[in-house]
Amino acid sequence: MPSPLTLARLTTARRPSPAGLFWNPAALIGCVLLSTGRRTASGLTLDLPHRLLARDFGRSRVVRFEDLDFPPALTHEPTRRFLRDTGLPEDAFPLRLHQDDIALPTLREHYEDPDAPAHLIRLGTLPGDEDAVIDGTTGTILTWHHPTSTPRPLTPDVSTLTYTLWLLHRTTTPEAVAGIEPA
Repeated sequence: MPSPLTLARLTTARRPSPAGLFWNPAALIGCVLLSTGRRTASGLTLDLPHRLLARDFGRSRVVRFEDLDFPPALTHEPTRRFLRDTGLPEDAFPLRLHQDDIALPTLREHYEDPDAPAHLIRLGTLPGDEDAVIDGTTGTILTWHHPTSTPRPLTPDVSTLTYTLWLLHRTTTPEAVAGIEPA
């Protein structure tokens, strides 16, 4: 099976030939298959190259976290390692990272609400005033709307969230759509 990077290039490339009409849906299906329970050496669904985000978003727009940024509730080691080594784009539609003084607060800390779940760590905001959160024990990415919401699954883990953000960015960047690799 092709790598996630190859599938993304096939998905985002515009091809005028009839073969392009086949490859784009095939690549999309391949991307979906990659994110359905397959685990890699890292313990996450995808092993993304470290340079992937820096190349397409720019080094200054990728946030890598340090151990002191993680609350005690974040015990899922593959997620900690990914956030430390690969990071996340700070502002990639539809996710805008949390930018307060407290790095990666739990929902309880962020909302100063003793009834908010203490094992859910807030990554940032999504459209519709929803939060993107990490389940600190499993690494699953969920959505949360305070104060009335129950967590809803978003992606299996931080690697698939990041890959989705990267893929959306690639499809909306004029150079990527035209098939020109950015420098």
